[in-house]
Amino acid sequence: MSQTRGPRKIRGPFTFAWEQRKVGDLLIERNQQAPMSDEYPLMAFIANEGVAPKGERYDRSALVTDTVNKLYKKTEKGDFIYSSNNLETGSIGLNKYGKACISPVYSIFEPTGIADSDFLGRRLVRKDFINTMVKWRQGVIYGQWRIHESDFLKIEIAVPSVEEQRKIGTYLDQLDNLITLHQRKFYVSILV
Repeated sequence: MSQTRGPRKIRGPFTFAWEQRKVGDLLIERNQQAPMSDEYPLMAFIANEGVAPKGERYDRSALVTDTVNKLYKKTEKGDFIYSSNNLETGSIGLNKYGKACISPVYSIFEPTGIADSDFLGRRLVRKDFINTMVKWRQGVIYGQWRIHESDFLKIEIAVPSVEEQRKIGTYLDQLDNLITLHQRKFYVSILV
């Protein structure tokens, strides 16, 4: 008699001792404003790219009448950023660039120290998390949507220990590198 087995679980080097945590345990809001400067250059936050230099498409400086006193939100490397108006198009992610100023329409959060920013950057852009965020949307006067920072911080997610988060990040980075290597080999073989 054959025995039916369910899907095989691949655990790799992980223990997977996960616990439910509120995002507010893992991130705190960074709401520091400052004018752009050499130390904090004005950058864009681009869907699926993150913090990046402003290209022509994203440069709206001609619309700003008072560039000297204009305040922007400061962000540091490892911050988590989102725009509730464009969640579905990918305006959510991790600052992998470094020190910058971005538009004040974005919500910016820094890790509390009990979570790895790289892990959160991967976990909080997953479709299941974005679908959970969308449930917290509220309409605003001018017909757009908003997810208040206080509501974002109430959302619960399952997370392992920081050590496990780092192991998972390293493992996923290795997979990404392997995929990139195979894609390059594939494209070269097509061109030849």
